[in-house]
Amino acid sequence: MSLKLTVITDTHYYSPQTGTSGKAYENALMRSQKLLGGAREVLISAFNQIAEDKTSDIVLIAGDVTNDGEEAAHIEFREMLRELQSKGKKVYVITATHDYKEKCKKYVGDEIKEMPGLSRGELFDFYREFGADEAIACKPEYMSFVVQLPDNVRLFAINDDMGVEGEFLDWVKEQAEDARKNGQFIVAMTHHPIIPPSPMYELIGKGDMHRNYKDMRKEYADMGIQLMLTGHTHTHNIGKIFSDRGNAFYAVSTGALVGYPAPIRKLTICKDTVKIETETVKSADIDTNGLSLEAHLKKQLIGVIGDMIKAAGSDIDKFAYMGQAISIKPKLIYKFGWIIKPVFKWLNSVKFGTFAKWTKKETGMKKSDWQNIKNDKVVDFIISLVSNLFSGENNLTTDDPKCRIYIGFLKIIDSILQTVHVNLGKIVKVAPDATSLLAPLACQGEFDAYNTELKLFDYISENESREITEHVPEYVKMKKSKKGPVEQDIIPMIKHFSVSLADHNTISVLAMICCQNPSMNPMQIVGALENYLPQCMPDHATCHRLEIYDAEENIFR
Repeated sequence: MSLKLTVITDTHYYSPQTGTSGKAYENALMRSQKLLGGAREVLISAFNQIAEDKTSDIVLIAGDVTNDGEEAAHIEFREMLRELQSKGKKVYVITATHDYKEKCKKYVGDEIKEMPGLSRGELFDFYREFGADEAIACKPEYMSFVVQLPDNVRLFAINDDMGVEGEFLDWVKEQAEDARKNGQFIVAMTHHPIIPPSPMYELIGKGDMHRNYKDMRKEYADMGIQLMLTGHTHTHNIGKIFSDRGNAFYAVSTGALVGYPAPIRKLTICKDTVKIETETVKSADIDTNGLSLEAHLKKQLIGVIGDMIKAAGSDIDKFAYMGQAISIKPKLIYKFGWIIKPVFKWLNSVKFGTFAKWTKKETGMKKSDWQNIKNDKVVDFIISLVSNLFSGENNLTTDDPKCRIYIGFLKIIDSILQTVHVNLGKIVKVAPDATSLLAPLACQGEFDAYNTELKLFDYISENESREITEHVPEYVKMKKSKKGPVEQDIIPMIKHFSVSLADHNTISVLAMICCQNPSMNPMQIVGALENYLPQCMPDHATCHRLEIYDAEENIFR
């Protein structure tokens, strides 16, 4: 099996009929971190680039194909898809929440007028030539379908606008079981993200996640869906979890094609791995003021974020209006506006030299370590963190002086909160403290979001558990004895082993271990992780004895 796929999402086609000038249009552009006018030209260039690539004939588009559901945009974009297919590509499309609205906005001078849009019920038939017409299984009422691809791969196109539950969930499970029985590898695409790119995004953008995402990612894993392609957040990242049963699940989120960095993913699915590569749209026929297209898009993103942060410190109403561009709900902004405004007013002026002095104890840095950055504004660093969240760039390290100061400051916040007996975890519910909530913005993820290789795992059925010996050849430990050091194979000591992600910072391991001391040394678990799953190796581990079994694996006490 070796199948190559091209993956794009959030094309947000913007019809010129919607308006590209005037005060009303400029106000809309002010809070948009993606292109409006110019989006058509970028998509034309992207589609030409995809058509010229002869390594892959299959193109997947994971939703939000139009700006906001405008009928004109749908009609024009469908013609672009037809042209791409005429050049030898098979295109498969799902729609999403930005693709339906019966009354849409049109910008005319200073005014916002109405223009017709498509309803959700019209979309399935409108795009059925891009997947549904050749489906081996179809669920029109849920706008979803299954297509047989070459090389024993099945595509599950799952529209999650209204969640995946009830009879719809049952249908997906039936299709997954049929795929497994027939030896098919499942590639699924849906629109809303299932693994958040960071705890902070989970806090501010929870409403933009896949409905019941914490449960559904485990459900998908236990169906045998290891690879899920998503979009919506405009963030470029890759996440992984294991279900309680031990099944692996990768969520591959791709950034908006009309936003920074305009990514096009290339996937190669092999028997044991999925190779992921990313290229960006090279150029487009738009005015970039002499910049490359990528630099132009980055400038727009950074400009929006910078203006937003300035507004947060001066004008909460403007911040609430602009914050929607990065999934911050106005309700959340108004709820915490009393603290947001003074904090950001201060952040807009403070420099790293001030922070460096405050965090001297936490960082252990000397003045010479931060002298070169003392006049750099902290707000510029915050802008780069948000930019990296969207682009998937991981150009910061924990050794970077700014990162060290940033994390040191978070530790001070945690110390203060602990002193005044404030449990931040109970308030935000996505992380136990400020460091866990915000530090991941500086160093993101286990995977390179652009180019990486994902290991595929065997499927574990409901009544099975993964034996360590299935995927680890040996684990030999040197042990002291009266006769000197001897080798001891401890694989037989570990009977069952499963891993799941309890939260962003905690891996939960359930293991049955054969040992002489029933109190069970936690280092046995740590040693197993270090050798079998080094990518999951924790910084800290604790072990709780749940039950003790006899030799026949019956509960002893």
